[in-house]
Amino acid sequence: MNKDQQNGRKPWFKKWWVWALVVFGLIMAGGALSGGENDSASNKSETASSAKSQSSNDRQLKDSYHVGQVVNYKGYKFKVNRVTYYDGSQLDKPKSGNRYVICNVTIKNDTGKKQSYTPMDFQLNANGNSTNMMEILTSEKHSRDTLESGDLNPGASVTGNLIGQAKRDADLKLQYQPSIWNDETVKVALY
Repeated sequence: MNKDQQNGRKPWFKKWWVWALVVFGLIMAGGALSGGENDSASNKSETASSAKSQSSNDRQLKDSYHVGQVVNYKGYKFKVNRVTYYDGSQLDKPKSGNRYVICNVTIKNDTGKKQSYTPMDFQLNANGNSTNMMEILTSEKHSRDTLESGDLNPGASVTGNLIGQAKRDADLKLQYQPSIWNDETVKVALY
C-alpha cells in the first residue's frame, strides 16, 4: 500500500478533473485536425485559383510592344510616349557614328501598394547590344524631365526622359525589366 492509499486519497489519475482535462484535450485535438483539413483544402483551392489568375496575367504580357502602347503587368503600367533623336552639340558629343536616343516614358502604379521605379530598369537595345539609358546631357532642352528613381504610391504616376545613344541605322528597342516583374523583360520597338 502506498502513502496516498493509507491516507484515503485517490491516485492523481483517478481524479475527475484529470479526466475532464484529457477529454477536453482530445476534443480540441480533433477539432484542430478536422479544421486543418478544411483549411488545407481551402488553401489549395485559393492557391490554384491564384495560380490560374497569375498565369492568365502572365500571358497578357507580350514580348514586344510599340511606342504609345501601354504595358500592364498586374496593375504596374508603363508606356513609351515618344522617341526623339539628338545629334549632340559642342558640349554633348555622342560616340562617333552615334546619336542620342531620348525616350519619354510614363510609369503608373495601379497595384494597390507602393512600388519603386528606377532608370536602371531600362536598357537601350541596338541590334542586340543592350546599354543603359542614363546618359547626361548639358542642353536644358534635352536634360530636363530626366526620369529619376523613386517610389509610387497606389494610383500615382511619373513621366520622364531616358537618354541613351546608338548608331543611326540600328534597330532600336527599349527593354524594361523592373524587379516587380520577376525576370520578365518587355521590349518596345522604337520606330
